[in-house]
Amino acid sequence: MAFKINIISSSKLQIAEFSNYKVSLRQQSSLHRMITRRSVRIKAMQYIYAYEISIQDLSLTQKNKGNSNNSDRDKSTKNLTPSYYEKHLQNSILSVKDQYLYILLYLREIANFVEKDAKVKASKFLKEEKDKNFNTKLLSNILIQYLNNDAEFLQETKNANTISLLEDDLIRSLYKKLTESEEYKNYLSNEMEFNVTEDRNIIMFLLNNIILEDEHFTANTEEHFTNWMDDAEYVVEAVHDVIQKSKNELMLNLDKSSLKEKFKELTQFGLDLFNLTIDHKEEHEKLIEPKLKNWETDRLAVVDVILIRMAVSEFLYFESIPVKVTINEYLDISKEYSTPKSKDFINGVLDSLMREMKNNEQLQKTGRGLL
Repeated sequence: MAFKINIISSSKLQIAEFSNYKVSLRQQSSLHRMITRRSVRIKAMQYIYAYEISIQDLSLTQKNKGNSNNSDRDKSTKNLTPSYYEKHLQNSILSVKDQYLYILLYLREIANFVEKDAKVKASKFLKEEKDKNFNTKLLSNILIQYLNNDAEFLQETKNANTISLLEDDLIRSLYKKLTESEEYKNYLSNEMEFNVTEDRNIIMFLLNNIILEDEHFTANTEEHFTNWMDDAEYVVEAVHDVIQKSKNELMLNLDKSSLKEKFKELTQFGLDLFNLTIDHKEEHEKLIEPKLKNWETDRLAVVDVILIRMAVSEFLYFESIPVKVTINEYLDISKEYSTPKSKDFINGVLDSLMREMKNNEQLQKTGRGLL
C-alpha cells in the first residue's frame, strides 16, 4: 500500500517570524553558538521541504499540461535536483559567519561616518558653533579602533567581500539616528576617553536600539541572507557576547581552528541529514505508515512527516547522537515550525518507532546511554 499524505504547507517555513532581535545574553554563550546542530536541523528541514514541494508542484504542472515536450521538462527540472538544494543548504550554513561579519562591519562603518561628517562640517563656508566644535569622540572608541585595525577581521571581511553588501544611504541614515539620540549626546558630553565600559555601552546601544530596530536594515539583511530570520538570534547573540566580553580589544576568534572545525563538522552533518532523509524517503515512509492508524492521514502537515523522517535518519545513521536527544530536538522544532498538535503527534510516532527499532535491534548507537 502506497504511503500518501495530503500536504498542508506551513508558511512559517518560508517566512519565519522574528520580531525581537534584542536577545538577552545566556550564560556561557560564545561565538560557537552562532551555529548549532539545532539550527542546522532547521535549515535541513527547510531545504528538504523546498525540494519536495518543488518536485510535487512540477509534477502537478506537467500533469495538467499533459503535452509538455522534453525540452520544456529539461528546463523546468534543471534546478530541481537534490544537489541544487544541497548546495544552497551548504551556503546557508556557512553564511552564518558572513552575517556575523556583516553586523560588525555595519557597526564600524556607522562609527567611521563621523569622519565624513567632520569633513563636511569643516568645509562649510559659514560654520555654526556646533560645526566649529564638532566632536569626533566615537572615532577613538576602543572597539571601533579594533575593527578598523585588526588584521584578522580585515582579512575575513575582504575574503567574504562583506563591504559590497553595505549601503551608503543606510549607513548615513543610521548614523543620523544615532547622533539624534540622547544616549549618544550623553556619550559625547562625557569627557572620559578610552573608557572601555562607556565605549562598550554606546556600541551596544548602536547595535540594539539603532541598527536592529531599523526596518530598512532588516529588509536589506533579509535580501542578502535568506535565512536571516532563523539565524538572527544566534548571530546577534554572538555579537553581543564579543562586545560584552571586550576589554582593550575584541576577541573575535574568527581564525580559531576549533571554530573552523565546528563549521566543517556541522556542514557535513547538515548535508548528510539532508541526503539520507531524501534518499531513504520510501523506506522510512514504510516504517512510519503503520504508526499512523490513529491519525487522520489526509490532514497531516508535510512538515511533521519531514521531521519524523529526519528523526528516523538520525535513529538509524547517526551513531553518536542519543535517541532521546533526537526526539527532544524535533519536538522543539515542531513547536516553532508546525501546527499546535504537531508535538503530540510527532512524539507519539517517534516513541513508537524507537521502541520498535530497539526491540528489533535496529538502533546501532556507539557509547553508553545513547539508546
